[in-house]
Amino acid sequence: MKGSEKAMDVYLIAPMPTFGLDTLVSDKVVHLNERYALMAAAGIATVAAFFDSDFGLRLCDELIEDVDFEDPSEVICISMNVAQAARGIEIARRFRAMGRTVIMGGAHVSLAPEVFEGEAECLVIGEMEPVAEEFVRNLRDGQLKPRYHGSKADMAQSPPPRWDLYRNDRAVSGVVQTSRGCPFECNFCDVIQYLGRTQRHKPTEAVIAETQSLYDHGYRSIQLSDDNFTVYRQRTRTLLDALAAWNGRDGRDPVQFITQASIDLARDDDLLQRCNEAGVRDIFIGIETSNIEALKESKKRQNLRQDLVQQTGKIVEAGIAVTSGMMVGFDADDLSCFERQFAFGMALPIVTLRVTVLVAPIATPLYAQMKAEGRLFRNGEEDVFPGGDLWTNIEPLNMSREQLAEGAVWLVNALLEPDNVIRRFEHMTSLLGTPPEHLRRPLHQKMGGTGAAAMLKLMRVGAKDPGARRVIEAVNELSKARPEISWDLATALSSYLNSYLSVKQLQGHRTKSGRQIAAYADAS
Repeated sequence: MKGSEKAMDVYLIAPMPTFGLDTLVSDKVVHLNERYALMAAAGIATVAAFFDSDFGLRLCDELIEDVDFEDPSEVICISMNVAQAARGIEIARRFRAMGRTVIMGGAHVSLAPEVFEGEAECLVIGEMEPVAEEFVRNLRDGQLKPRYHGSKADMAQSPPPRWDLYRNDRAVSGVVQTSRGCPFECNFCDVIQYLGRTQRHKPTEAVIAETQSLYDHGYRSIQLSDDNFTVYRQRTRTLLDALAAWNGRDGRDPVQFITQASIDLARDDDLLQRCNEAGVRDIFIGIETSNIEALKESKKRQNLRQDLVQQTGKIVEAGIAVTSGMMVGFDADDLSCFERQFAFGMALPIVTLRVTVLVAPIATPLYAQMKAEGRLFRNGEEDVFPGGDLWTNIEPLNMSREQLAEGAVWLVNALLEPDNVIRRFEHMTSLLGTPPEHLRRPLHQKMGGTGAAAMLKLMRVGAKDPGARRVIEAVNELSKARPEISWDLATALSSYLNSYLSVKQLQGHRTKSGRQIAAYADAS
């Protein structure tokens, strides 16, 4: 190519998820007048890295900015998971009506390509790395195929994401993908259908290089994107040692690492200590339910035969705040499950509990089971794009879909009720282990890094709500009592305020169950 002339321009888009009550509580976005993503969109940033300098690239994360339908790019690439799929199709149709070439890929396209047939000129099914060279060459030469089928990739071949093209000022946490795949077999999980049960790992040196890149772009909170960070213990130890040698060293500010693991982490004292030394201060664990029969039916075997409350407490004592998923709507659940789950949640030293209803994602064993039993709820998009507004796409066994949705909304409100949250903050604060000295931050140190402005705005907006203000005041007192964990408390507080304020905004009023919630708090 001559001078700065490009072969073609490509617009890469991560669509807005379909927002219902469940996605609000799942904390994908900071709900303020100005839009911030809680996690940067690593998918489009990684896909951008496969294109060479012959291409002009522009990224759009719709969580933080509107799609520019006046963008002149000849090629539109849309990457989607199930929550983004319906919006992705809308975007594709608008651009195709303008004569643009639309390419679709991502998890949901790979799991259900038939849903997207006819919606794009090209579908990339599976992982990008094995087909990237052919795909880019064909696109440049005008010989794009209708489909590309990527096999399981060697993660050493995955290029570092193009964060230089992303709006890093509008994301709170950066993302480093450290592995793909999960060895467990939860029947409602589509990850293993897409990425497989054999976990593949990115080389440690590549993880550290990407971590440094995110740090250089201003991130002081980084998500280690891993469906189960601790399942292969030797690899995890090696990576944690490297992160510990990097974090807060050589003049760097401390970085808070966030990841995902299973509850059996509590059984490994050495691994817990290494997490603390590396600065892994927040781990998402799919605790899901205290109902043993529900765990058995869903094949969530890693949660069986142990005291979930006790084991969670052990992880928190090691210096790791826990965020947890909480699910209702299993066949073993009846109408008593909502109050039981509330009591279970209140016994856990966890502030952020993400409530979801059981859904059957397409291509999962649960989907096949529900289809065979005639229990899939078929009503347009809810079959293939399930989960919006706490509505399931299956017919529950012991209640109606309406009762499940109403009960889940009650549970969300009960767990977010300020007095109940203060109790969980107090519980977590009484247990949470301290970070190493060099990773501690002074109590009154100004928030720094990307997303700091969003967190401060959340605090200011929250202070105007009487309930949220009570929580802020309580957490301030806890921080004074334990200044060494003040940043952990601030992180949990920001997450809570985001969920609480956005759910209040969505509902527009307190539910009639509020009296029951208050009565429970008073009785306790």
